[in-house]
Amino acid sequence: MSIKGFKIVSTHENLRLCIIENCIFIEETISFVLGTILNIDWKESKSFGFRSTALSFNQKVQIIMDIKGLNSKELKQLTTLMNIRNKFAHLSEIKTFDDLFSKTKVGKKIQKNFKEWYFDKNGISDITTQNHEKIYRLCFYFLVHNVAEILIKLSRDHMYELGLALGKKEFTEELNHELIESVIGIEGGKELIGGILYKLQTEIRK
Repeated sequence: MSIKGFKIVSTHENLRLCIIENCIFIEETISFVLGTILNIDWKESKSFGFRSTALSFNQKVQIIMDIKGLNSKELKQLTTLMNIRNKFAHLSEIKTFDDLFSKTKVGKKIQKNFKEWYFDKNGISDITTQNHEKIYRLCFYFLVHNVAEILIKLSRDHMYELGLALGKKEFTEELNHELIESVIGIEGGKELIGGILYKLQTEIRK
């Protein structure tokens, strides 16, 4: 983290490199989250690791977007980051945010999103032109931070649900144990339990 409080990894002077490095961080975080959810070692995975067979950044983002629990703003933030990364990674003529906004159709949507999420009602009207790039870079940092928070939330929610499931299982097992012990303690209880077990075994063999 290069700026206190921000979940980002690069503030490199070269904007393209800065964007690529931060998106690598996000991509690896996505792989980690997916690995956690699927209970696999993502670094050794053919789909999420470092092998040539690994899914692309876009494909990983799309899988994350398929997971339930994301609201419309979070989905839009993931898409926005993916689009920024794609334009700077694949178009040599895109060197600044102004290039992105003025030379691409999706860039205009990104600019609109930045203004909606990170500006007050005045927008950039009270910001000098020479500072626009700095402000938009800051918006990008906010976006990376927001996406990182989204991924952390997904991982946390999954672990919480997993904990609940394990807790329910332990509770059910303990309850079953107590019921069996109680039934065994009454007259004819052992025979009753034996009959239930025999019936279950018979059903399983069918």
